[in-house]
Amino acid sequence: MYRHSYRTSNEPNGTRVTTRITVAETERLVLTRPHPDDAAAVFAVHGDPETNRYNPTGPMPSAEAGVEFLRTMIEDWERDGIGYCAVAPRERPGEVFGFAGTRLTRRLRPDGVPVFNLYYRFSPVAWGRGLAREAVDVTVALARRTLPTMPIFALIDADNVPSPALARRVGFRPSDAFVDVEGRDVYLLPRQDSVAETVDA
Repeated sequence: MYRHSYRTSNEPNGTRVTTRITVAETERLVLTRPHPDDAAAVFAVHGDPETNRYNPTGPMPSAEAGVEFLRTMIEDWERDGIGYCAVAPRERPGEVFGFAGTRLTRRLRPDGVPVFNLYYRFSPVAWGRGLAREAVDVTVALARRTLPTMPIFALIDADNVPSPALARRVGFRPSDAFVDVEGRDVYLLPRQDSVAETVDA
């Protein structure tokens, strides 16, 4: 696994070209920083009613909203050096079918304390093959290396059975650290030095 900053090169005609930057690779996946060319993939994943069945706000309403979300993801990486990743098959890195990662935010907790928010959403073509787990494992490991003591939370709709099951397999546990304003269940990934003291609920 590896990560580094965007590379920008100057073409002979004066055009500045930004290349896709790899954050991590797994056996089947490549995770990259969100790229300006990902706007269509952002809307394809987030505008699909099937992938938003348990989203309190529903599917993304427009391609323009996808462009705005992509802009915030790119800015997260530029500001914090970490954020949500575009996820694609390793053999076809340009075919993004999902997004996963941890975002540093002050908006999750009512008291404004900064925490990581774990996020994952994939197109139906990626479902049922363990790809989300593969992506979540690597992005959580990246968050731990980047800011080892920063809490990592996940907000999950109770009716979305696969999502809390995945969170539990990764190590997340229900938490009463705060109440989500949208009514989702709050999960916390215990710090590695406290895992031995955590009881599996």
